Amino acid sequence: MKHLAGKAKPKWLAFAGQALAVALFVTMTISVMPMLLMISLVSALVLIPVMRRLREEVERTNAVVNVPAREEMVDITPLHERLRQEFSAFRQRGWWR
Repeated sequence: MKHLAGKAKPKWLAFAGQALAVALFVTMTISVMPMLLMISLVSALVLIPVMRRLREEVERTNAVVNVPAREEMVDITPLHERLRQEFSAFRQRGWWR
């Protein structure tokens, strides 16, 4: 690629700028990490009672929900998967039974 007439930027200046940017990024990341860890710890501790309450409510409402009986359920397993399951069960039983 040809440059236009005039002075080109020195390569060391571009490298120094990139090195400064990387150093700044690493420094900021390291300085923010403890704060992020503390925030995640506090939020996890706050979520424990919330999740327990949610589990209790789900267990309580589970009996009320109309779940179809086993006979009413439709098997949507693909044909090749059903054949593989039946062949596997046949191999486990053995041909002598």
